[in-house]
Amino acid sequence: MKRNLFIGGLVVVVLLIVLAPANLLRIALTQVAGVDLVKPEGTVWQGRGVLVANPGLSANLAWQTQWQLSESLTPYIHWQLANSELSLQGRVVPGLSAQKVNIKGNFSGLALKPVLAKYDISIPGTFELSPTELLVTKSGPITEFELIDDSQLYWSGGNIRYVLSNGLEQANLPELNAAIKSAKGSLPKVLIELAENSTGPLLTLTPDRSGYVNIAITRGFIELVGRTWTGSAKSSDVVLEVKRKVF
Repeated sequence: MKRNLFIGGLVVVVLLIVLAPANLLRIALTQVAGVDLVKPEGTVWQGRGVLVANPGLSANLAWQTQWQLSESLTPYIHWQLANSELSLQGRVVPGLSAQKVNIKGNFSGLALKPVLAKYDISIPGTFELSPTELLVTKSGPITEFELIDDSQLYWSGGNIRYVLSNGLEQANLPELNAAIKSAKGSLPKVLIELAENSTGPLLTLTPDRSGYVNIAITRGFIELVGRTWTGSAKSSDVVLEVKRKVF
């Protein structure tokens, strides 16, 4: 009898998930600051909508929930995020206190335009993100992200444009790799270096949870963008550090 009641209850729960309207996912996504799901269609089990995020990013989101009883009673959600400038996919494993998010795919520099516009930076080319796992937790009004394992982001290179005090500048850069280093309890550090014939990091980005990023710049990077640096510093030596509010 108890076994039959358990199975019956489990069936009811599954049916509720299958039939629940997609709009319920909007409530979950809006828990992340600056993120919203508009025009949701379908159900929690399978549906689609438009994911909108500050500052002006939007893409079509599709998802399908799967539940393999042979492995775990925990469902997981396969998702795809796409527009003309990006194609990302992965899965979400929900939990009571944290969600595990897997992501991989590619995007163009144009996809970053809404983010980079306020910094007067334009980046062409394409980016390729290797399979990456994040742990997303909610602590009061704050949503925190933690990288589970190291990851890689490849950039195809191109002619970047940026604005300095003396006007518009540009530099033609080669292919670059960004090694994204996981750090338990803190945000990941990013080390950017040449994709080929690397002699070490050109830039090191160290973010903190207050929204600031410390940027360590080597002589090699300064010369890579066509600037000169006087002094005896080696190409791999850090010659300048700046701190900027990013998020």
